[in-house]
Amino acid sequence: MAAPGHGLMRASDVDREQVIGMLKVAFVQGRLTKDELDLRVGQAFTARTYGELAVVTADIPAGLTEAHPLRKPARARGWPPMNSSAKTAVGVISAATMVTVALWLIAWFAGNGALLAGAVLATGIDLVVLCAAGATLLELRQQKRSGGELPPSAPRRSAKAAAIARRDRRPGKDALCAVRLAPNARPA
Repeated sequence: MAAPGHGLMRASDVDREQVIGMLKVAFVQGRLTKDELDLRVGQAFTARTYGELAVVTADIPAGLTEAHPLRKPARARGWPPMNSSAKTAVGVISAATMVTVALWLIAWFAGNGALLAGAVLATGIDLVVLCAAGATLLELRQQKRSGGELPPSAPRRSAKAAAIARRDRRPGKDALCAVRLAPNARPA
């Protein structure tokens, strides 16, 4: 670690991190035990000079001077792949928008009132399609984030509590029935 004559030079945080990386590699390779790793990492954190860092790694082979990752990290590739429903929703949004824009351009240049009315109608239809397709995209995104799991459902009532609630039919009565049926139960 330290070149001759540099043992008294002050070490930086980067130097300490390199030594700790080398210690981790030595641990993974079985050259150090967990206790030795912990002790030496503590020594590396408190080392002030290159000489002190060299003592921490003196019995570790020089070939481990830096920790090499086993594989290169993956590069970002832009947008994540979409499933077929999302592709369909995006296609519907694009097609409806293009048709609406085309009708507005034709109505604008033709100056025809009927075409203008058609463009207004197409805009309304386009908004409905956009809302439906957008809702589909949001639902697909939520399903992807949640791993396809449904949200937890409300706890089911016992048959006796449901029968009493149906009989009473007053707001707030259901909670009273549940307390009456299970007096030792704690509220959620």
